[in-house]
Amino acid sequence: MLRDRLEQTQAELRRAKEHLEKLRMHQARERESLQQQVEQARREVTGLRGRLEAVELFGSMSSPPLGDALSELTVGERSATALVALARSPGLTPSAISTLSKLLNLAPVDVRLRLAPALPTVLARLPRAQAEELRASLRAEGFLAVSCEVAPQAKRGWATVRRFGLDEQGLSVEGTLRESLRVSYAELRLLMRGRWVSTQVETKEEVEYRNHGMEQYRSKRVVEERRDQVENFLWVLGKGFRAAFTQSTQFMGLGGQRSFTVHENLQRLMAELHRRAPHVVRDERFVQQPRFAMPLVDPGRSQELLAELLFQAVDEGLWS
Repeated sequence: MLRDRLEQTQAELRRAKEHLEKLRMHQARERESLQQQVEQARREVTGLRGRLEAVELFGSMSSPPLGDALSELTVGERSATALVALARSPGLTPSAISTLSKLLNLAPVDVRLRLAPALPTVLARLPRAQAEELRASLRAEGFLAVSCEVAPQAKRGWATVRRFGLDEQGLSVEGTLRESLRVSYAELRLLMRGRWVSTQVETKEEVEYRNHGMEQYRSKRVVEERRDQVENFLWVLGKGFRAAFTQSTQFMGLGGQRSFTVHENLQRLMAELHRRAPHVVRDERFVQQPRFAMPLVDPGRSQELLAELLFQAVDEGLWS
């Protein structure tokens, strides 16, 4: 009698355990699906917010009709657009906020939000001619404004360095596409050292085996694996020169200074270039900020475009 009741209780416990396991699996799948939807929604909101801000600025500066502005924005980076940014913070004084509010046609609270990110602080993304007009207007009011074109990815003009050489006069590089570039030390302006973190998502099937009484069941489920990949880099910018030293670079050009790790080689290369060009500006903020986002641009190009704005500020003597 007791044995029968015990077996019955154990069978009920097994069924309850299997039911709970099914509920956990279902909740896990629902949670993953919801997380993906939330991430997708966030990306869409970011893109729409940037487009809305650009349209508002577009219409505030004697621009073409709204339909033309929207058409220009729709083609994205295929159109000749440029970023306008402040190289130095004007301070959150009532006078500065009021002037910027009028120039940008934004509410004071929105101006304060625009001034919050790291310098150079992006204010607008406009067609090149209007971006230049805004930059000139800002300069006329005493703001240290700079601008840079948002070139299409295929025409950005950066070389990923395969090999390089250092001589008495300058730096020579050979890109991964066999292109050759050279810049004199006097023409170097900026060295940006940092890391870039990208997330790769892989989908695979997992097989699960579950026991039900004396029988064993086999089931499959699709799961996603997210893996972060870290890329160390050193960007060298000069007059008409853009070179990216990365994990794929061969560092024989360092000679006896060459180390065994990419991280150390990039550090030593930056130090050597600064020794030969002491006027160059060094920026290492991306070592601590590998996931950097900037308004009005593709998140994947935020670091690069901040470097371009910083180069303009350095080249025009607005940054040291």
